[in-house]
Amino acid sequence: RRTLIAALVPPGVTLTEKAPYLYGENSTAFSTALLLGILCSIPVDWIARRTVELKLSFGIISSLPIPDYSAGDSIARQIAIDSARLAAVDDRYADWAREVGVEVGSVQSDDEKQDIIHRIDALVAHLYGLDEEDLQVIFETFHVGWDYEPRLNAVLSHFRSL
Repeated sequence: RRTLIAALVPPGVTLTEKAPYLYGENSTAFSTALLLGILCSIPVDWIARRTVELKLSFGIISSLPIPDYSAGDSIARQIAIDSARLAAVDDRYADWAREVGVEVGSVQSDDEKQDIIHRIDALVAHLYGLDEEDLQVIFETFHVGWDYEPRLNAVLSHFRSL
């Protein structure tokens, strides 16, 4: 269902060579949350699907176009807050969540989680400068045989409200 699956790995977890990871020595919790939200979005996954055949390599990850943003950008800030709320599921993320400015475990239901995921897709589309027609193409061509219309409609609803 997805090509690029990004996650915030808690402290003390060991990764193998099968799990490519990004580590930013000078990154902030905000920039990490923002990048996490961007990488977890359907628009970026759609871009990755154009290149990935068997596995997601560091070369492919490093070639993904990450949009520019300014520190005061309200769209970038909302992506970071939303993705941090989704990632901070337990106390292992408490310090990081506090630095971003969100509460651990603040997403209370699956419906709320899905709504946030749809909003992130819409926010990322705005950050890339996409329009509704672009989103239509992304969802129509993302995965053969998936029922994309409910998710597309939810994303477009957020997209239009921005």
